[in-house]
Amino acid sequence: MTQSAQRTSRRDFLKKAGLVGATMAIGGIAEPLLAPVQAFAATTPESLQEIFNLALTAEQLATTFYYTGIQVGPKALPQSANPGNLPYLQAALDAENVHATIMQQAGGVSLAGANPVFYFPTGTFSSDLNFLGVLNALETAFIEAYLAAVYQFGLNGRSDLAQLAGEILGVESEHRVLGKQIVTDFTNLLVPNNLYLEQADGTSVAVVAQALVPFLSANQFGGQSTPGYSLPTQSQITAAVGPNAGTNPNT
Repeated sequence: MTQSAQRTSRRDFLKKAGLVGATMAIGGIAEPLLAPVQAFAATTPESLQEIFNLALTAEQLATTFYYTGIQVGPKALPQSANPGNLPYLQAALDAENVHATIMQQAGGVSLAGANPVFYFPTGTFSSDLNFLGVLNALETAFIEAYLAAVYQFGLNGRSDLAQLAGEILGVESEHRVLGKQIVTDFTNLLVPNNLYLEQADGTSVAVVAQALVPFLSANQFGGQSTPGYSLPTQSQITAAVGPNAGTNPNT
């Protein structure tokens, strides 16, 4: 990826998170009521290994984000308006960890290395609104990536994996809506489920996932970032989620 592409993806992400401009986090929450329909020409299929690697890394990032928000934020983010919001984040943490396990079992290798450490925009865990702004931007990037994965799995003739990507995409959409719902506790934003169609951002998982590259190293967000946070262990996740962590509620 070129330095120009890195700069663009960083700025695009910060805009989605609401961390660019006069407002913090709020600006990234409001979205168009209708995402434009986009048609993409067929592209060269990406390898399944590359997709699994990217997906595993993204899910580890999400796991670290939710775990850190629950453990590091002011009294377990975000609870300032409604302590009943915490179970939403616990469930999201649990789901992201399960997604990561699925991708690892599929043969994915993390781009963050054997002991993943992730960095976030400065201030991410210092307030509810900052945290929720980054949540919105992250989940939007995950949704776009899994939309691209559905396309790529189709090109590879793997309808089973396309369905799996759709199943995960649906859960990521739930996380974003719940994050927006929490924001409405103390703002006057639009209703959380304000989209008719999800926004597609291309058919290459690698290109869409460029927005997540800055989280892999320090000082990428305008030259500033939080300290590095390590991927939590399974025992830490279980302690944060509860005894039912990792169980399938559909069985």
